[in-house]
Parts: sequence; structure tokens; C-alpha cells
Amino acid sequence: INASGTVAQAQQSFQTQIDIYQSKNRIFYANSNPPSMPADISQLVTSIGGLDNAQQLHTHYQQRVLDNTNSPAQQIGLSPKDLASAYDINPLYNAGLQGQGQNIALLELDGYQPGDVQQYFNTYALPTPTIKNIQVDHFNGAAGQGSLESALDIEMAGSIAPRSTIYVYEGMSTTQGINNIYNRIVDDNKAQIVSLSWGLCEDSLGEAEVQTLNNIFTQGSLQGMSFFAASGDSGAYDCQDENLAVDSPASDPNVTGVGATTLQLDANDAYVGESVWSNPQNMIRGPKGAGSGGGLSKFFDQPSWQNAPGVQNEYSNGKREVPDVMSFGDMRVGFSVYCTVRNAGCPPGGWTKVGGTSVAAPFWAASFLLANQYVQSQQQNSVGLAN
Repeated sequence: INASGTVAQAQQSFQTQIDIYQSKNRIFYANSNPPSMPADISQLVTSIGGLDNAQQLHTHYQQRVLDNTNSPAQQIGLSPKDLASAYDINPLYNAGLQGQGQNIALLELDGYQPGDVQQYFNTYALPTPTIKNIQVDHFNGAAGQGSLESALDIEMAGSIAPRSTIYVYEGMSTTQGINNIYNRIVDDNKAQIVSLSWGLCEDSLGEAEVQTLNNIFTQGSLQGMSFFAASGDSGAYDCQDENLAVDSPASDPNVTGVGATTLQLDANDAYVGESVWSNPQNMIRGPKGAGSGGGLSKFFDQPSWQNAPGVQNEYSNGKREVPDVMSFGDMRVGFSVYCTVRNAGCPPGGWTKVGGTSVAAPFWAASFLLANQYVQSQQQNSVGLAN
């Protein structure tokens, strides 16, 4: 239920005080004590959002600006052709399966530059996928500081499934905004595959908000939707401090958490092997270094399907384990992205190399889209919830 009113009305309705706070260089508003409701309706309410703008989801990528100005020949990240070779996607392409008739939804908390996306597909001589933007809560769609993530997700999904339809859901990076975007994606039910590259550690979101998202993902799973979410770039310390934590929404049992690896290829771009991405010397994502997010949820019990050898280990404590699947994301390999939005950190020449679990999530989502297309071509049902 969405409602609007004055600050005074919100304070009176929920018996709380809303104040202005400052943390380091950031100023935000928040309620000073937990909101309360009459007992006869409080049992029907999972959470109350919109009383603060303290928490903002962040992306899960790391970037390196390439030295060239505008020549794709000088790129040092992986191209669509490299990915198709490394992960053996070419047999699907050779069978004529490129995502025709399939839809994928992307959750984005910023806009993007359409010309950048078009330039990417032109460079690699790929068909441009059908892209449909859906602005939630009157979001204006302008390309801002997070637009590199949006470009990355679209270019990755389109490079793997170039003839698919990509629904780009754009909205605000607030608790209420996030919930409305998720809810819109699920209620629209336009796409069976959803890629989620934005997240926040479970502790920062809180149990009530995590449960609210779980309700939405449960509905989506019952509709046959598959959600793929980046597991974070801070290893086992997703709150970017020295406390063990995992990322939401990757920790939700109705979501497939996607981790990142270091991919090894031979001179012909053929697959050699993978190992977990870990870089303790990179402090961009926290004091414990950078690497594929993973660990144990604090809120969700371990689902019945997490019972294979190796999954049950000395660290298991009966809680949901993250991630579920992995693919390349090490910055030292990286994925080539085209983006010219300057306030997003993109270079004038456009080409930049990106790594992190934000690379792995849309790759897995688009690959799963091709899997759905294949089984449908064999007169079989879609896979549905991947987990």
C-alpha cells in the first residue's frame, strides 16, 4: 500500500519522530524510534518503508578505464565472442537460438545513454535487442552516477541474447522505491528472467525489509520467474566492515545468488578453468579486500535443495548459503563496456573494463534465457524458478 502525506502526518500516524542526521559527508532523514501501529492491524503489516532515506543500494562492479580513446581493437576486456567461446554458447547460436521471443527484466536505479548501448552493439556487429524502458514512480530516466551499471547490464544481456526483449525497470534508490520496482516487475509479469545487480547487506536492510522482498520474490517464483542477483564484491563481509554478512537480495531463497570467478582461457579463448575471485589487496569494497560475495544468511533458513556434498560443511549453521552459481567477474579479466556518461566515471572514448558480480549476474540471467528458449524449442516447459 502506497500513501503520501506531510512529515507531521507520518509522525502522528506511526508515533515516531523524523529528524535530519549526518553520517560522514552524507545527510539523510530518518525516524528516531521504531514506528508503531494499532495492534489490530499491526499483525497484518510486514514492514513500513518511506520514513527514511538512510539506506541506498549500491552496484556490484569494479571499473578500470581503458587507455585507448575510441578504438575497440585496443580493448582488453572480454567481448561477446569471447564469452560465447569460453562458455560454449555457440552451439545454441548455431541452432538459431539468440533469444527470439524471450523477455528479460533488469532492475536499475539510474538511467543510461541509449546511444552508448547502440554503439556497443554496432561495434560488435550484433543485432540490437528490443529495449523497453519502464520508469517507476515517475523516475525521469536521466543518466546519472549509476548509469554505468545500467549500460553494463543491458550490454551484457544483449550480447548473450541479442534478439531478446529487454525490459529496463528504472526507479529510485530508496526503500520504498526499491520495493515498488520489484513489485512492478513481478506484477507486470512480462519477463520470466530477472537480473538484479544492485544490493545491500542484510544487516543494513533489516529483517522487516528483507521479509518484504521475500514476499515479492515468492510471488514471482510462483509465477515461474527466475531471479539472478549479484552476491556482492566484498567477500564474506558485505557490509564493508569486519563483520560477516551477505548481500540481499542474493540471500533470498527465491533468488539465485551469483558469485564471481577468475576465468582462465587459452590462446583461442577456449575454457581452461575457473577459481573463486578473491583479491585481499583491493580495499575499494572494504577493509577485508574485494572478492566474490558469499557466506551465510542471518534471516533465511537453509532451503531443502542445499544438501549436496560440500554444501554441508564445517561452516554450515542451518542458514541459507550464498552464492548458488558463479561465472567470470575478476577485474583482471573483465568485460568491455561502452559508456560515455562522465559523472558515472565513464571515459570520453567510451570503452571501459568492468568486473565484479554485477558482470556475472546478467551473464547468468541471459544464459538462462537461452536455456529457456532451447527447452521450449524442444516442446518442453520453461525451467521456472532456477533454484
